[in-house]
Amino acid sequence: MSLAQTPPWTPRPARRDDGAVIAVHRYAGAGTAQDLLAYERWVAPRIEQGGYAGVLAEVDGVVVAGAGAVMLDWGPTRGEPIGVRARIVNVFTAPAWRRRGLARSLVQALISQCQARQIQVFSLAATPDSAALYAALGFMRYPQEMILRG
Repeated sequence: MSLAQTPPWTPRPARRDDGAVIAVHRYAGAGTAQDLLAYERWVAPRIEQGGYAGVLAEVDGVVVAGAGAVMLDWGPTRGEPIGVRARIVNVFTAPAWRRRGLARSLVQALISQCQARQIQVFSLAATPDSAALYAALGFMRYPQEMILRG
């Protein structure tokens, strides 16, 4: 896609009422009804309170992709005085929309959103399929995880 083209999807921030969609993204078809309901009930108030940030992509009013970050009260460390880190979670793209740059765009938007809150350290768990994407965004292997220091 050239820079002059407008993508066929629209990004928007996650809202409290997106809890059920985010739960589906979290479990990617492998969660039980109980898992989905528990996560929906957990994430909804955190979105409202700022403990979870999310960006979703919509096409004709239907969410086709998303990415989220859980804010971790890490405590201040050397070079990281704010004491909050972001754990990137729930990165999901519907199969028909994969390989179009949605995950990359949403994760980049999410990182920018967190950086506006002064958060500079990000972690995530990468699957073999997603590791190259995260490495291209600047994440580095960090024992069992990857980390980005902004």
